[in-house]
Amino acid sequence: MSSMSEEREALRSAVADYLDANYPIDKVQRIADGKEAVPADAWLKLSQGLGLAGLVIPEEFGGQGASYGELGAVLQEFGRTLAPLPMLSSAALGTLPFLLATEDSVKKPYLEALASGEATAALALTEAAGEWPVTAHETKATKSGDAWTVTGSKSFVLDNGGATYYVVTAATPSGVGVFALNGSDVTRTALNPMDLTRPQGSISFTGAPATLLAESEDTVKQLQQLAAILTASEQLGGATAVMNMFVEYAKIRVQFGRIIGSFQAIKHMCADTLVEVEKARGAAEDAADKAAEGQDDLALAASLAKVSCSEAYTNATLTNIRVHGGIGYTWEHPAHLYFRRSRSTSALFGTPAQHREALLVGLGY
Repeated sequence: MSSMSEEREALRSAVADYLDANYPIDKVQRIADGKEAVPADAWLKLSQGLGLAGLVIPEEFGGQGASYGELGAVLQEFGRTLAPLPMLSSAALGTLPFLLATEDSVKKPYLEALASGEATAALALTEAAGEWPVTAHETKATKSGDAWTVTGSKSFVLDNGGATYYVVTAATPSGVGVFALNGSDVTRTALNPMDLTRPQGSISFTGAPATLLAESEDTVKQLQQLAAILTASEQLGGATAVMNMFVEYAKIRVQFGRIIGSFQAIKHMCADTLVEVEKARGAAEDAADKAAEGQDDLALAASLAKVSCSEAYTNATLTNIRVHGGIGYTWEHPAHLYFRRSRSTSALFGTPAQHREALLVGLGY
């Protein structure tokens, strides 16, 4: 095992211990049911304790300077526990556009605020439901002197109930740009998402002051590819969690005088899921490492990871419910929380069908 691998595993272990102690699944379920609230300072405390808010932010901007490989490992733990904190929405997706910004003087104040945990950011790309990759930029950006304003709307935004900054794509006179908006300059409407553990919203804005981060089609494409890779990492953690959940249950549940794990049908379910999850693991971790290495063309790796992890997660959650039987279909059991998360993230940043089409195009078919 390399030194980097050891560091990554140590980080993963520290995050796992923290989440297991502070966000066990029964607590997450109470939060999802509205019976308990996430403390207002929870993200700030976690950021100060483990530095997760600035995990991939360079050290000169107050972050930890870790790679996308380390970020992927941490996202797996958040996917495993369903901890209702803005790790994917802000520390991963919301931070990406500022990392890709072209001018240090522009991104510095944003990255420093995000690294401290005192601010959060949300990536808002989607306008037309179901469109992937995002190419229709009905949101418009207008420049007057050196100042930009944007007008439009975005939907299906992961923002954990509201973000300090929103990053949007908008059409400019010369193409497409990536812009940062203050949360106070947008109107947010809460959505009723399938995933009960992570609030989503739609946002609208008219003549909102905006900071140009990048004006490049390539940057927009890179944003979408990295977003798919990081979402796949979180999905992998969830798929692993539910697989372990039903395997453990199969070892102790007795029916017809036998442990159900001794039945051939259950054995096949467990074996098939293990194969699918491990294939997804290879795709997700390979894509994250390629992103960490700064490889220019991530399109194929991103699509392969998103297809593999989306389908492995969805299939694992269905098997989890089936193995648990009647209790697995109730709201009292956490199986439905993972099922909801799997369905929600499967449609996020491209469905498996859309990414399969992208793979075929990328391979020249």
